[in-house]
Amino acid sequence: MIINKFRPKPVNDPRPERVDTIVKEAGAYQVPTLEESDATYSSLVQKRAELYGRLRELTTEERALVKAIESDTSREVRPSIAELLGDEPGTKALNRKRLAEVRAEKSDHEAAIRTVEQRVRDAHTAASRAACAAVRPEFAKRVKALVAAMKTLDAAHQSFNELCQAIEAEDIKYGQLGQVKPFFLGDAADPARRIVSYIKEAEAAGYAA
Repeated sequence: MIINKFRPKPVNDPRPERVDTIVKEAGAYQVPTLEESDATYSSLVQKRAELYGRLRELTTEERALVKAIESDTSREVRPSIAELLGDEPGTKALNRKRLAEVRAEKSDHEAAIRTVEQRVRDAHTAASRAACAAVRPEFAKRVKALVAAMKTLDAAHQSFNELCQAIEAEDIKYGQLGQVKPFFLGDAADPARRIVSYIKEAEAAGYAA
């Protein structure tokens, strides 16, 4: 049995959190994640998460500053004028200054995120290749088991078909036995029947049973 690991949704994904309802069995095979398979990909995903985390913090601070500025009814004095008067800079002026800094930092983070997103996409192929290399032994084992089972099924199908032909040769109406012919398998005598085609494709891919 294959148990896929729960993957947290991307930090910028608006969808609600998915509840992992799969009960993992002891000894169940776990497909490695892309992050586990490739160090470069993993570091990029981590960097992306850090950037998104900081961007959320900046967005929260920006909203708070805007709200504070809008609700501040005090007379606004530019910091340069306050300095000439020997006054301390007003809260509103300080908030405006900080808001400008936050927005500049947000712009930098958004640009960095666009860059790291592209790097994640670029690294995806190599990470997938590494993951495939890791999963190949288990994949091969299960394809080979499937091919072996299909060969057994094909032999049983042909044996069943021979019996049906023998019954029909005696002009016996055997519908009362049940409509159990596996029509989805195709003609048992067809060289290009589905089972044979699949077995050939699997063996051509290197998964001979």
